[in-house]
Amino acid sequence: MLVAQNVAHRRTTVLVIGTDAAKLELRQLPAEDIELSVVLACDSLENLQTIVEASQPHLILLDIQFADLCGVQICRQLKHSSVTSEIPVILVTAEGDTDGRIAGFEAGAADCVSSTIDSRELGARVNAQLASSRSRKQILSQDEQLRTALASMSQGVCLFHADGTLALSNSRYAEVYGVDPALINPGQSLEDIIKLRDEVGAVPKMSREEYLEWAQDTNAGDSSQVWVKELKSGKVIRGCHQRTADGGWVSTHEDVTEARLAERSLAQAHAQAERAEQEARAAHARLLAAFEVVPEGLALFDENDRFVMWNRRYEQLYADSGAPLVKGMGFEERLRSGLQRGQYPDAIGREDEWLADRLARHAEPNSAHEQRLPGNRWVRIEERRVSGGGSVGIRVDITDLKMREASFRLLFEGNPLPMWVQDRETLQFLDVNQAALDHYGYDRDLFLSMTLLDILSPEDRERMKTAAPGAEHVIDADRSQRHRTACGAEIEVFIYSSQLAFDTHPASLIAAVDVTERKRAERALLQHRDDLEETVRSRTAEIARQAAELERMLDQERQVNELQRQFVSMASHEFRTPLSIIDGAAQRLVRRKNAVTSEFIGEKTEQIRSAVSRMLELMESILAVGRLDHGHIDIDRKPCALGDIIGTCIARQESIRKSHRFLLDLERLPSTIYGDGAALEQVFTNLFSNAVKYAPDAPDVYVTGWQQDDFIQITVRDEGIGIDADDLPKMFGRYFRARSSSGIAGTGIGLNLVKQVVELHNGEIHVDSVKGEGTVFTVKLPIAAPEQIEKDARTLADQIGLPIEVQPQSQNR
Repeated sequence: MLVAQNVAHRRTTVLVIGTDAAKLELRQLPAEDIELSVVLACDSLENLQTIVEASQPHLILLDIQFADLCGVQICRQLKHSSVTSEIPVILVTAEGDTDGRIAGFEAGAADCVSSTIDSRELGARVNAQLASSRSRKQILSQDEQLRTALASMSQGVCLFHADGTLALSNSRYAEVYGVDPALINPGQSLEDIIKLRDEVGAVPKMSREEYLEWAQDTNAGDSSQVWVKELKSGKVIRGCHQRTADGGWVSTHEDVTEARLAERSLAQAHAQAERAEQEARAAHARLLAAFEVVPEGLALFDENDRFVMWNRRYEQLYADSGAPLVKGMGFEERLRSGLQRGQYPDAIGREDEWLADRLARHAEPNSAHEQRLPGNRWVRIEERRVSGGGSVGIRVDITDLKMREASFRLLFEGNPLPMWVQDRETLQFLDVNQAALDHYGYDRDLFLSMTLLDILSPEDRERMKTAAPGAEHVIDADRSQRHRTACGAEIEVFIYSSQLAFDTHPASLIAAVDVTERKRAERALLQHRDDLEETVRSRTAEIARQAAELERMLDQERQVNELQRQFVSMASHEFRTPLSIIDGAAQRLVRRKNAVTSEFIGEKTEQIRSAVSRMLELMESILAVGRLDHGHIDIDRKPCALGDIIGTCIARQESIRKSHRFLLDLERLPSTIYGDGAALEQVFTNLFSNAVKYAPDAPDVYVTGWQQDDFIQITVRDEGIGIDADDLPKMFGRYFRARSSSGIAGTGIGLNLVKQVVELHNGEIHVDSVKGEGTVFTVKLPIAAPEQIEKDARTLADQIGLPIEVQPQSQNR
């Protein structure tokens, strides 16, 4: 059950809860300012909380024991609620209840008094708590306004303690260097912050240590400093530094890349400020120091539009408005003073209308506009209402920007090239210079009532109308267009375009260069060029054909000469070696002619026979190559016993080189095949000779043969020096010798001859080898009737360009 009694109706509300509190004499309170509300009973803690939240008193007098509720518990709950936590609570206890008072203070009570307290002391304590509460609310309100101003600044702002740790900063302080704002927090050192910048490449072109040393030296200075640094990323940062009274420093950091490189207007982004977790009064003093460093003019207003705070830059911008600003001066009062002194040139002659419009803008939640000041100076005004009812005003000097705009207007209007501004979406003409009006023959009003489509040729107009969505990008591209003038003449122009904002609308600035005469001359030149080129082509075609044929013949001659040179070099060496062997053996026989033995004669005879055999092989290879070069080779196909041919070749090799033995597996071969026995004997003689020659330390040569379908296959495998993998594809090239054959006699024509003979039998030959492990040659020959062989041979001869005649069994050529 709730019983409430309103004792008086005053501006300041004191809520009295409990009978003991209600018995206290409050006569020392100024009756005209105090409204007392009394709660004598309540059935639950929740209902009591509801009463307090609804009444929102300025102070609470609370019994330590209220009905069945504990006053300490009530106090603790009030302090835990965000709605009632700021209301001061004075706990009323029994005389001498020290434990109750301690518990009350621990629960958050602002003060504790006994139920027998003197009324004068009680009045003094209540007035002190009310004054403290009002003072705290005023400080919090000003702090909120200052934080809102800091969040609205376009620069990054930071404040450091005297020990070099971060006290507070806004998010822009991190963003201007490309650092995540969440990574920069109070308590971090300058070195920690520079490390974060270094990780994203947002440091000057110096080492991290040099950068830190520079920053520390700059911040240690007592005087105000302004510095500009170019980062490795190309971004340019301008900073302003100022020492604070407590030994720390405050500085601003601004990205001035656009201003430095393109001389564009100042960046207008305002970053949100992070709440500083510092004690209210100390934070307030540091924020005041930051307030003065900002290059823009700043002013804070209370809910009644009275000046609360401003910086020196604000006063400088409005120096002509009269006496210096004082705290509590009304905004309208300041405007009227400026009007009387001519501070606002645009208001002269219409002061009342101008004042009403300015006050209406100031009352808006957010507003931005430009204002002209004496001396043709301009400022951009941005104003924002804050949650407490006050507002923040920012003034940026844009005089330089206005001067650049005037220069642009002069260049646009006086340019001899036709120029205009068109809406990017509707293509409506928004502005035009005199050169365009003269060139196209329209007056200004008519031209500005038209769109780009109205001056395009019919073909270009239809193309633009049917363009896909996003075609405005095509329209703005530098390209050629066909236009029609007022008199109907069609001209060809080249369009140069750039994007801009025109009265807040997306627009394009167009410059049109008439290229009609130039295009006509270009077309005439192109036609003349085409006629000349056709004449030259028709007269030089035969010369080109003859030159190509001559080049082909010269290239063929060069190839033949190179092959002959290589062959002569190798052949001269190969003939010299066996002749030297024969000559040496003969000389030894002469020297020992009177004392020779049969064994000595047999040894020297064997050397002579081996050398003669080598010379015969060379001569036969040379003759065969010659026949191939002239396009003729005798192929006499008839039934032949391949096993006997292989046996003859092996016997010859064993009689010449007794160091090697041949291991045969030929039982699976057919008894006969159709082929040229002499040519096949030359094939296997070359293969066996190579197997012996390139395996000097491996005496066994393996010869295996078998029949597979309509073919026979013969493999010759040695365990010699092997061949490099990259040499295998070139092994059958004429005069080619593998790198592994260095120091071993040979001409490089044997395997080439073997391949051509095998292919003239419609066969195939392959080689596999591993260096250091040996080599395997595989010969594949058909088992076919003579008629089929003849047909296949003629087909192959036609393919390779040889006039080869394949003879029947009883004929030779």
